[in-house]
Amino acid sequence: MSGLSTHPIRKKNNSFWLAFDAFLSWGLGIVMLLAAVPHLENPYYFLGSVYAYRIVEPGIGQVVAMVLPLTQLTLAALLIGRVFINTANFIAMLLFGVFTVVQSLAYFGGLDISCGCFGPENSMPVNFFSISFVGTLFVLSFLRNISVVMCIPIQACSSPKMNNEDTDIVDFSP
Repeated sequence: MSGLSTHPIRKKNNSFWLAFDAFLSWGLGIVMLLAAVPHLENPYYFLGSVYAYRIVEPGIGQVVAMVLPLTQLTLAALLIGRVFINTANFIAMLLFGVFTVVQSLAYFGGLDISCGCFGPENSMPVNFFSISFVGTLFVLSFLRNISVVMCIPIQACSSPKMNNEDTDIVDFSP
């Protein structure tokens, strides 16, 4: 029996939560894609955005400006394609958390800068809205990660039993 068919949500045949999980993954992937493409199209603008936050040294800023768009693009592909979904979502959650902290530091530090989120054409200042936006993405990713770990919204999670067919798969049915 494959790991997919023994997934606790699939075992319960709960199509609502499967659809919600897919929608959430696709949504987060699309946001990552919308952020990655302008950064790759205009790397100098993105480098300027990284420097504007005044958090990292210039050499580290160059590495961030080179690696981050490729990471976002890779995460977008994984989230939209639902490949290595749990790992991709965990890394996306970490990125959204970092973005939330960095924008908060800039905002409360009095920096009047663009968030650099979606390139020069869709530039918005770092403000309460931009922090709330990435904070919401962080919370959604966090909730998805918690639902996987804690088997929420799956019922009867308190006493997992091992599946007889495959001892590596935990069966959360009552």
